[in-house]
Amino acid sequence: MTPARSTPAGSRSPVLEPGARTRTAATRAGALAVAALTTVTLAACSATPGVSATSNGSTTPAPSVGTALDAPLPARILDLPFTTTTGSTLRLRDLTGKLVVISDAMSLCQETCPLDTATIVNTARAEPDGANDTVFLSITVDPKRDTRAQLAAYRRLFTPTPPNWLVLTGAAATVDTLWDYLGVWRQKVTNPPGTARPRNWRTGQPLTYDIQHSDEVFFLNRHGHERFVLEGPPHTIPDTLPTTLSTFLNDQGHHNLVAPDPTNW
Repeated sequence: MTPARSTPAGSRSPVLEPGARTRTAATRAGALAVAALTTVTLAACSATPGVSATSNGSTTPAPSVGTALDAPLPARILDLPFTTTTGSTLRLRDLTGKLVVISDAMSLCQETCPLDTATIVNTARAEPDGANDTVFLSITVDPKRDTRAQLAAYRRLFTPTPPNWLVLTGAAATVDTLWDYLGVWRQKVTNPPGTARPRNWRTGQPLTYDIQHSDEVFFLNRHGHERFVLEGPPHTIPDTLPTTLSTFLNDQGHHNLVAPDPTNW
């Protein structure tokens, strides 16, 4: 099997649909108005390199971390209907007035997705008690296999599960429209017959294909504007990764967990 692998964003050409917005090439730290508290927590939870302390003790990303922008999401993206693990419909428009953090995810990834998710979950857990103005979304890139049942089981692995972290799936057209617009690279790779295939950690079924994809985290402000993007895998605290997913990681995944590249956020 070709392992579930995330292609570094800097080495790809995003698949963009007509009218999709393109990201500014400039990277700077000063405009993280979308979720200053959230980003600081991400840095703290993931031992992020390139983060500096300010005079008041808070932290801000260094210029090499992430991309700042101000891009309002169009109505056709805000109104895409996604499905939660409880079966309810959620649109990004429904979250107007809240800070929103969106991570692309895949429950059957063996290299980086579990690390991304663990960092997002750790951040959601670190939100102050009673805070309800920030929502963390893990949205699949593999809607065929990431069914409600699969994602519900995935969410239960991260116990205690923060209520402000939601895991979403949807129709393939819905998922593709979102990721095409945001520029998340995906590629389906079939696992050759007769080769050793990993098995779904929930069902035990052999995996016949992989979805290779880029790793990105998007920050939206309270008005549905995309304000900041983190690209590539994070530094993740190993002990925060559920045992089931730690066991599911392949050799590259274990390396990413215990010896992350210095350029990771």
